[in-house]
Amino acid sequence: MSRLPIILLIIIYTYSFQSVGQKATADEIELILERHNFWRADVGVGEIKYSEELAEVANKWATELKKQDCAFKHSRNSFGENLFKGTVGYYTAGDAIDAWGNEKANYNYSKNTCDANKVCGHYTQIVWKNTTEVGCAKVICNGNVTWVCNYNPPGNFVGEKPY
Repeated sequence: MSRLPIILLIIIYTYSFQSVGQKATADEIELILERHNFWRADVGVGEIKYSEELAEVANKWATELKKQDCAFKHSRNSFGENLFKGTVGYYTAGDAIDAWGNEKANYNYSKNTCDANKVCGHYTQIVWKNTTEVGCAKVICNGNVTWVCNYNPPGNFVGEKPY
């Protein structure tokens, strides 16, 4: 009988932990910065720094996505935002950022457009020259991990080139 309360506490703790987003760990932050700055250096824009405030914004949105039955949609905050979803245990924060960075192949700098039927806005946000900060969080839901990264100042202004 005395084990029942402990088991219930473990179940409640486990459920509540899985119900909220998680800010990036120190190792993940290092990887987030390394991969962002790799793509930024490739086009000659300055390094980006990590922001705990933006990470908290990302964490709140990741938690909200979980509450909305694992939705995959952008928030309506005033920051730039990239989202990535992939299988838990297979994709790292670095993989998410490189997936966005690999959209470079879809971006035509001279025309400042994405190639027809292609996505490139995640890439242009990563390399947006005026962006100086990033903060990220993740949420685990239905066997997938969703990464949310927020950027300040935001990028992707219509008619402006990223660099």
